[in-house]
Amino acid sequence: MTDTFEKLRAMNVIWDYAGDYSIFPKNYYPMDENYKNIIEGFKFKNFRLDLFSSFFSYLKKDNPFFEEFKNISLLLLDDLAFRKLKERNLVIEDLRKSYANFILNKYRYKKETENVFEQIEKAYYEKVFGRTIKEGKIVRDFYKELFSINTYKSPEIIKDLDVLFKKYFLFERFEQYNELFDQMIEEEKPKNFDKEDLDDSEIEKNINDQFEIQSAEFNGYIYFEEKKKDTNKDIFIFEGDDKKNKREDNFIEDFYGKLSISKKRQELLERELAKGIHKGKKLYFTNGEYTDSPNARFNQKIRKKQSDKNKKYIEINLSINNRAINELKRTIENSLSNYEEDELYRKNYGLLDSINVWKAEILNDSKIFFSNNKDPKPKFQIDLLIDGSASQIKRQEVVADQAYIIASAMDKVNIPIRIMSFSTLRDYTVFNLYRDYKDKGKNDKIFNFFASGSNRDGLAFKTIHKLINENMDENVRKILIILSDGRPNDEKHNINNVNAKIKDQYIEKKAVDDTAKEIRKLKSDRISVLGVFTGEDEDIENAKLIYGTDFCRITKLENFSKVVSIYMKNIMTN
Repeated sequence: MTDTFEKLRAMNVIWDYAGDYSIFPKNYYPMDENYKNIIEGFKFKNFRLDLFSSFFSYLKKDNPFFEEFKNISLLLLDDLAFRKLKERNLVIEDLRKSYANFILNKYRYKKETENVFEQIEKAYYEKVFGRTIKEGKIVRDFYKELFSINTYKSPEIIKDLDVLFKKYFLFERFEQYNELFDQMIEEEKPKNFDKEDLDDSEIEKNINDQFEIQSAEFNGYIYFEEKKKDTNKDIFIFEGDDKKNKREDNFIEDFYGKLSISKKRQELLERELAKGIHKGKKLYFTNGEYTDSPNARFNQKIRKKQSDKNKKYIEINLSINNRAINELKRTIENSLSNYEEDELYRKNYGLLDSINVWKAEILNDSKIFFSNNKDPKPKFQIDLLIDGSASQIKRQEVVADQAYIIASAMDKVNIPIRIMSFSTLRDYTVFNLYRDYKDKGKNDKIFNFFASGSNRDGLAFKTIHKLINENMDENVRKILIILSDGRPNDEKHNINNVNAKIKDQYIEKKAVDDTAKEIRKLKSDRISVLGVFTGEDEDIENAKLIYGTDFCRITKLENFSKVVSIYMKNIMTN
């Protein structure tokens, strides 16, 4: 009976401030947190929650920061509600302080905040007591811009939030929804951003449920429960590190696909490679195969749409691609022919080469004979490593197309090639394998190229160095071709992480120096490296520092395969 009475009291507060007794929010707050009941009622009355529900549906598209974006948006609405309410409500400030104590108390049990929302929330309620924000500069700048939004028109709030998120976070932006989003703002009508998958009634229920549930839930790893037998006490449930790590692993698995190597091997590689500046970071390897979990199915569906676009682009350009494949094939074949004559058929036994016999005495060169039997073609091994970060989102089809051309040409000249992309999300540097050395002719998986996240280049290059050297055949000439924007940057990832401190950011000189160091190590290990640079003028100096003279800038990705053709020719003829 007590529980029912408490619920009725709370609901009456919400109904009173909403001015609408027909609504039935799924969540309510105990009376000692009555500040939130008042705020919720105000939001129901004064904001277009249908528009915000639609906005959240728009933000959810393949977005690892979705929960944080949603919680930050709701916190802003809380603040706007408080600003208006305090003009005529004499007790709202005291109620707010009481609730602030409740929120800050949960952070006393946490060693560190887990994500940017928790940093913002903690800072917000510290400010209630006039305390300064202790978070890093990026968080402070974000906080300042967030709470400078001062309008009660829902379309304007949503537009300002969208601009702010895109300014501070690196995440997928689905261009096909931009026009629909603009229409929603202009017409002030919610839009169905999932119309390809659900009917209108399902969408309405889905996003309304999403908003109503989220309006009262906690984000992060602490959850609030009421004891049914003791309404005067609350308990906090904490997740240990093992559970937290497992949940992070599950998130990455749902987002990118199942781990393609054993867990033991993954951990061994992390212990060996994630050191120094990369301490505490994770490695993840996938072939893009998904589990059957709801989140995995959702992400797989998004990937399938991009894969279909990549495939269509490649098929539309089939005649152009075939010409490029044959041109690259002929260049390599001609270079191979010269290379074989110079390096492979001259031996220190066999038929005497009368033209070069003088070299034995003058140059001390014993290779003055022709072999009676031709050796197999020289062995080259190519790794094509593609920057798969969100900087490639607008050109995913072209990247996939060029990788397909290069792979197809190498198949025709019997040069093994492995193709992977790399990107970083949260603490994970992820490698997506599209084909391995032995997968001759199996290039369809290249259609699955998908850009996301940021890029911790140094750790990626350190890892590919390890993988290349696992093939210890000294007769194989190892070549690494890297497609990159020349800007190693893991800043956006770290702002969402517990260590959101400037000193921990993988940016600017620190990132460039680390990446350059790993390229030098690759070269010193007799691995030929070519950096194909697709970045801006301002990043050319970075590319020079990273790759030295072994880089080439292209302003059109369509020239990528041509650059590879020239590079392979130089490798084989010099």
